[in-house]
Amino acid sequence: SLNVKVSDECVATFNDLKLRKMYKYILYKFSEDKNNFSIDKAVETISNDKSSYIENYENFCSEIISKNEPYFAVYDFEYEKLSEGRRNKIILISWVPKNADAQDKFLSAASKLVLKERFGIAHLIEGTVADEIGVEKILDKLNTIY
Repeated sequence: SLNVKVSDECVATFNDLKLRKMYKYILYKFSEDKNNFSIDKAVETISNDKSSYIENYENFCSEIISKNEPYFAVYDFEYEKLSEGRRNKIILISWVPKNADAQDKFLSAASKLVLKERFGIAHLIEGTVADEIGVEKILDKLNTIY
């Protein structure tokens, strides 16, 4: 079916990121049978992280763009907003590389909104090449909205 399901485990892990700030980001991909989203990796938040939010995000980006199949990430994006200091926004990133399988591309297009709605995330960033999910793109989007 076209509706890829979001398991309770996916939702519970997302809630740990959103409500408990346990994770910095979670990587999801399609299950083998392509009927569900599965958690590929959940990266814990480091409480006294001395690296910048830009460095953290760029490390995450290089990890996701190395994938040759569609990946979805929920990322707790921390950033500086002029005159307002540090802010956090949870963003959903849909990574569908140009060289991904045609069926996977189709499935991703049909499924990304399922994740967005199930998690109640306002911001969806879509990328097929690295620049489209780069830190500048995220900051542009967040600074335009708020």
